[in-house]
Formats: sequence, structure tokens, C-alpha cells
Amino acid sequence: MARITAITSQKGGVGKTTTAINLAAYLALAGESVLLVDLDPQSNATSGLGLEGPERSVLPDILSGARSWQDARQSTEVERLSCIPSSLHLQVPVEEKQARGPGVQALRRSWHTTPPEDLTHVILDCPPSLGPMTDLALGLADGVLIPVQCEYFAMEGLAQVLARVRQAEIDLAREIDISGLILTLYSPEVDLCLDVAQEVKRYFPETTLKTPILRDSTLAEATSHGQPISVYEPRSPGAWSYMNLAKEVLEHEWSQTRTRA
Repeated sequence: MARITAITSQKGGVGKTTTAINLAAYLALAGESVLLVDLDPQSNATSGLGLEGPERSVLPDILSGARSWQDARQSTEVERLSCIPSSLHLQVPVEEKQARGPGVQALRRSWHTTPPEDLTHVILDCPPSLGPMTDLALGLADGVLIPVQCEYFAMEGLAQVLARVRQAEIDLAREIDISGLILTLYSPEVDLCLDVAQEVKRYFPETTLKTPILRDSTLAEATSHGQPISVYEPRSPGAWSYMNLAKEVLEHEWSQTRTRA
């Protein structure tokens, strides 16, 4: 059964899309079959994988059942990693009624019942807001990964995201796992980064992941070339960060599976 994970933050510039692209790539390199769904109308995950989005979003047709998600996905440069691209236009493609409608649960069931050899992970890249597209992602997701930039207002933004996840649990009448808080844009030589990281770990000791994502300009370069860091510069600090993050995410999932068993 595929694991559906939303990567969400109400702030832009925190490494959300960079995390979606590179985590998905390293999960695929680990032998997983991964689908990355670009839910952000800015289409950065789409272009960051070297793909071109359609003129019109495919999401409304997928949610209505007029088109299958299998038909909408595109292959990428990374073996076992495919992508449902976002539209090239900046309008929000899904209205609130669609984001909470019956098509959401139908799509969720479809991903869950896909044979494991065809799909083991779905990664949802959310827009930097808490609007309809994030509601759609939470309606689909089993768990949530939250990038937390090591900066002054980190805790404020994190509190807003956690509150939205808890409200979604009430609305959906099911649990959404907080799969982890990811410390991003981390510079160990900067005192503020160390202070913020310590504060996040102090308040959320069980959910803060051990692997910080180091600040590395190569990550931005890779995205601009339409490649994940594993392809563009696999020996860079950013590549090391995301390789270890993928290992930690898989370990979390395996521990959950053993606990349920």
C-alpha cells in the first residue's frame, strides 16, 4: 500500500519544494516506487524535475474521474520516480468544494490500492499557503512532513501548520501522522540557526528529525537545471543531507509498520 505524504508549510522559501524533489528522488534511488504530485500552481516541482506542465491543470479531471492519475503522470530522469505536473498558469486549479469532495477519497483509495511494485510512495508538494490546495493535500495524506527554516519566526509558522493539520483530523475523522519536522537551510556556524534548532527540538523532541538540511547553493543550481541533487551533484553537502533524510524517513515508516503489526 502506498504511503501518501504531504510536504507543507504556510511560508515560502523554506525549502519545501526542494525537499519534495530531492526526498522523492532519494526514495526512488533506495528502490521505492515514487509519485511526486505538484500541487503548487507555481509549478516549481515540475520544472525542478525538468518537466513541462500542461496548459490546464489535470487535477480537476482526476478528481472528477474524467482522467486517471496513471494517464496524467510523467516519467522523470530518475528511475522509479514519476510526477503529476502542475499547470503552467498561476491560478489555483481546485476550488474548495473539489478539495473536500468525494473525488479526494476516491483518489486516495486508488493510490492505496495500486500494486506495490508500481507505487510505494506518493509525495505531495503543497503551495506556501493554507488554502484549498493544502486542504486537498491533507485530505489525501497519511502523514505530513513540515520543513522548518532555521530563522527567527520559525515557531510561529510551525504553529499555524500544526493547527491546520489538527483541524483537518477533526474534519476528516482520522489521524494524520506528523511524520517529522525537517530543519532546513541549516548553517551550523550561525548562532541563530543553532538557537532555532535547539528550540524546535526542545518543544518537539519526538517529531523533529535528526537530519538537518544544510544550506547549500548547489541545491538551487540543481533545481534551475531541472535535476534533483542526486543527479546534478551527488557529492555535495545538500545531496548528503537528502540522502540521510530519505533513510530517516524510511526508518520512521518501518518503525510505524512494526508498531501496527
